[in-house]
Amino acid sequence: MRAPAVVVTGMAWTTPLGDGLDEVWRLLCAGATGVVPVGSPHRLRTSLAGEVPFPPYASTAPEERQIALAVRTLAAALADAGVAADDPAVTLVLGTSFGGRLDSTGEPGGADEPDRHWTREVARRLGHPGTPLCVTTACSAGADSLLVAQALLRGGRARICVAGGADVLSEAKRLGHSALGTMSRTGLRAFDTGHDGTILGEGAGFLVLEPEETALARGARILARLDGVGSANDATGLTTLDPTGDSVVAAVRRCPGGTSDVAVVCAHGTGTPVNDEVEAAGLNRLFATAGSDPIVFGTKGALGHSLGATGAIEAIATVLALRHRAAPPLAGLDTPMPGFTLRLADGTAQELRGRAGLSLTLGFGGFNTCVRFSYGQGGPEERGAPAGPARSAVVGHGELLSEDPAARSADRPALYADPVAWLVAGAVEAVLDESGCGPDVLAARNDVAVIVLTGTQPLPTSSALAAQVAAQGRVSPRRFAGANPGILAGLTCIRWGLRGPSLVLEAADDGAVDAALTVAESWLGSGQARYVIAVRHQTHSGGHTVRCAVLRAAPESDFMSRCDPRVLLTAPIASPATTA
Repeated sequence: MRAPAVVVTGMAWTTPLGDGLDEVWRLLCAGATGVVPVGSPHRLRTSLAGEVPFPPYASTAPEERQIALAVRTLAAALADAGVAADDPAVTLVLGTSFGGRLDSTGEPGGADEPDRHWTREVARRLGHPGTPLCVTTACSAGADSLLVAQALLRGGRARICVAGGADVLSEAKRLGHSALGTMSRTGLRAFDTGHDGTILGEGAGFLVLEPEETALARGARILARLDGVGSANDATGLTTLDPTGDSVVAAVRRCPGGTSDVAVVCAHGTGTPVNDEVEAAGLNRLFATAGSDPIVFGTKGALGHSLGATGAIEAIATVLALRHRAAPPLAGLDTPMPGFTLRLADGTAQELRGRAGLSLTLGFGGFNTCVRFSYGQGGPEERGAPAGPARSAVVGHGELLSEDPAARSADRPALYADPVAWLVAGAVEAVLDESGCGPDVLAARNDVAVIVLTGTQPLPTSSALAAQVAAQGRVSPRRFAGANPGILAGLTCIRWGLRGPSLVLEAADDGAVDAALTVAESWLGSGQARYVIAVRHQTHSGGHTVRCAVLRAAPESDFMSRCDPRVLLTAPIASPATTA
């Protein structure tokens, strides 16, 4: 089955440089920066940050700022596309990292208040009747929301999607990154010999996506084509990158369309030496024989690193670069790091050669995502439409019950991760061991994907960190890294060296299972994965339940396909007779 082409019909962003598409683009191209000193009552590694002026940072709670940024930017994106906010045909896919979760011990969205999750409050204020999906894959969340949206559109599960990310500065995040030592004291200088760290930022970006046929039928303006999204997990560590750059290469190669016509690459470009070196190594390998000569640019030096929003903001920047045939300069670039063979956007006039652009994100927990856009005539659709989702067969399944997930992580001192992540890993281990599929799955570990669906309640470590920030004004670096919601999939990838695509979705209702399985089947159908480990984590009065189903693509004649993964993942939870 072939899938429909997906196009961009509306965009909007809110950044430290403003919120108008043309206005911010002009400022980026002029070398302007929105990074300024931002006050804090705590000792931080740096006071520099990219701050959005409204709502005010100093006087508004982070969760309220997160909601307000998302609502404002979503409304602008829908207006840009000519789509009504209350249209029931619209599906919202919202990405973030921690959002405001670490800065409030009473943050909405706990186990007893799923209807008050920030995404539902966004929908309510926007006037949207649906329940949004929330993507929580750290710094790749904004880009991964586009992956989810494209899968839903190509799989016929949605008619129009608005996808992207929103994330805010907070004292907990600033303390956490200070403790990790990732921030620069002087400024973000991506791919420069003087690079010594990143600078945090905030903002929101959303893109309206729909099948090309639908867009043409309603007379919508087409801004670009979303050719595809590829992803890969480092399977290396909670905050460390694969030093070989193999995962960057894999994410780009899994992205439909290839590299032969790429004109620009919007790099993740955090300015940390490790990130820049890994990203440069991967890009050098990818384009050594590609036949194209792209310009590499980035936005973080001017806007700061907005974590869960950055993938969406930089996706918009990539579309604008293609439309304007220009790449804004890398803020802070003075002396390019040696050995980087591609052209860097240095403020000089450089010709864009090609019609496609890539946007890369590299997130804590091992998440590497590449989004490819094209503008103009021709492209992948002329060589045949992309493959649609595959029918999946269940090759192994099971469930694990636990009253207290902390018991599963008590004997793991060498690698701290949230107890729920260890519970998920335990469920996966049991299924691989007991179902008989383990040897085949692990033999294909480079092409094994992991998707985890969890509820809207904060992870235990997030709640503990919020209390620590409130009481002591400090953050443990190990717990900050291990509390990343993306670790629910990342830990399983690390534990077994699984380097396929990976994703974490937050949603309490059974309907989100359909979305998760649509993504899984899109990976199988496109060849991005040979197996997908689909996991659902739920909390209830008896504790925690984790259900796991291992999927592979199945021909129509495969008898195993009669085992419906949706039924397995949505079955009623019985009172636990035994606990793990």
